[in-house]
Amino acid sequence: MKGLMRKISLCLTVMFLSGAFCFAEYNPLGIPDSCIIRRSIVSSWLTAPFSDLQSRNRELHSDDVGTLFQVRMEEGLDEFLVIVAPQTFNDVDIIDGEKRRTERLEEFRTGSPGSWVVYRDKQTEKALRIVWYFNADSGVYIQFRPAPNATRCYADLIVFGSYAARSVPVGVAFDRLYTASFADVYQWTRRTIPWEKVTVQEGQYRDSVQVAETIKSRLGFIDYAENVSYNENGVLYNIETGKPVDDDELSTASYTDRLTLSGAGFVKWVADGFVYPLAGRGTAISDLVVPTVEYASLSKNGVISQERNLSFTLDWTRNLAAAVLSVRTKKDYTFKTGGTDVCIEPFAADLVNGVLTQTSGYIPDTGYSAKKLKGILYVLASTEPSYMYFAAVRQTSSIVPDEMVFNECAVIIPYFDDLGRFGCYVFEKGRQITLERFIAMYESSFIHLSRVKATENFFPQ
Repeated sequence: MKGLMRKISLCLTVMFLSGAFCFAEYNPLGIPDSCIIRRSIVSSWLTAPFSDLQSRNRELHSDDVGTLFQVRMEEGLDEFLVIVAPQTFNDVDIIDGEKRRTERLEEFRTGSPGSWVVYRDKQTEKALRIVWYFNADSGVYIQFRPAPNATRCYADLIVFGSYAARSVPVGVAFDRLYTASFADVYQWTRRTIPWEKVTVQEGQYRDSVQVAETIKSRLGFIDYAENVSYNENGVLYNIETGKPVDDDELSTASYTDRLTLSGAGFVKWVADGFVYPLAGRGTAISDLVVPTVEYASLSKNGVISQERNLSFTLDWTRNLAAAVLSVRTKKDYTFKTGGTDVCIEPFAADLVNGVLTQTSGYIPDTGYSAKKLKGILYVLASTEPSYMYFAAVRQTSSIVPDEMVFNECAVIIPYFDDLGRFGCYVFEKGRQITLERFIAMYESSFIHLSRVKATENFFPQ
């Protein structure tokens, strides 16, 4: 009897430790889990008739550790939602006359980590999908859809409108998701869902943020001028002519404590912040304009390229990234041998205005559609912490409307803050703009990314 009890005790200990391990490893933010609450409201809320839910008031429930959840129904045009959302707090500034105070307001936000939502059809009342929010960013979530075979369901991992995984079979009945925990979900999908694409690596972004803040601190000392950049010795040159620039040629006044830069010159200035401390000089302009794209001589682009440079900022950013890598490693790399081009294919499809579409992904020597940029950067921040990117923009030419040219560039630094929230610094032409504005500006364009390691050894001149 004692031997049997010891075996039972050992089994329970192993089960407890396994559960604790799962929660600690795969739920690092300690997101609230409503499984205990959902087990008590299956018939009264989750599967209840629509007519019953229309007259039901919102309810508050507490889990076994005292976390409050709100259960409610929200009605859409063709669907209705049953939401189980945890309590969160939001600090709001209140202005009362000349006085300002901060109040903490209680929220039960649908997209907060730990929120669980079932979507049901208003006509048939059948469940359409279950959405589970596990991330600090509500645009990143996992959803499940019922399969014709009642013994399993399908899972989708969505990152800002793009599918990191689509229609992955899960070997459990859809109904089990009504009462399952997040640890259960992870165990069922840990080998089939690419969780690494949405897993925040804490403490890996200090250098990235430090580089970005250093750039920000210098923006007030930068004047913009077309087509100029400092050469390797700090002399201002015209990129196109390869000749020094006289102060009289500039529309802005020149002062010893200010910089005059074009968009390309600005990106070079950032790159030289890594190069100069190691090499004692900056990158050479002549090395940066070396072509990185070969066009067939008789093709349309081949003919045009004989008169105009179609790949200027692509060449510029690729060569800059390779130069930074070469100086850091003390080896000679090109963009091809150094692996600085970003060409990952993390998504299988896109959700555009509620319609599922196939994604084109990375296009060689072109990059990604600007509309997909936020999702791409999120995955890069998750899988390549402490990297930043030189972006080349391919857009319609202002000279010949039916031509596409690389004529703009930017510095992009993605990161996660201490709360696991995604953020992104974007610098273009000596100014900082939001990622959303950058994407809107180039909505119909393509963005090519070249990776550069962000380090604390960053000293822009």
